[in-house]
Amino acid sequence: MFTRLRLKMVIYYFGLFVKELTLIISKTSLDEVIKHALETYPEECCGLLVGKKEGEKKVVIKVVRSKNVYVGDRSKRYMIDALDIYNAEKDAEKHGLMLIGVYHSHPNYLAKPSAYDAEAAWSSISYLIVSIRDKRFDEVTAWVFDKKNEEFLKEDIIVV
Repeated sequence: MFTRLRLKMVIYYFGLFVKELTLIISKTSLDEVIKHALETYPEECCGLLVGKKEGEKKVVIKVVRSKNVYVGDRSKRYMIDALDIYNAEKDAEKHGLMLIGVYHSHPNYLAKPSAYDAEAAWSSISYLIVSIRDKRFDEVTAWVFDKKNEEFLKEDIIVV
């Protein structure tokens, strides 16, 4: 997966193309998300992506960690504290930014949305999912929930 991400990084750098449904994130921010996922393994981690929108493209400026407050088996579910969401949105607005996404991990599972993810999904924001298998990073994907068709659409990830 990193090979494809690096190729997209080069393509973005040289301005060759950036297609719609694209999440642009710095290597530092992506590394922070992966680190969070590894630290919380075997439970799911979760957090927020703050940044700006440029059409259908979203640019991550800041990653905000959240505690998984799900009551139950946190190896299969996550819930972001509502106060964390409120504080992140308030801070983002002060800096002319907005909440553009959510990230979470899937311990020992694919980096694709689950049925539970679909039930709780908001439309128009990105869902960055990190797969951790046996305490090692496996892959990362990004998705947007299409409320009308009740399905996730895959987003390209460009690491800069």
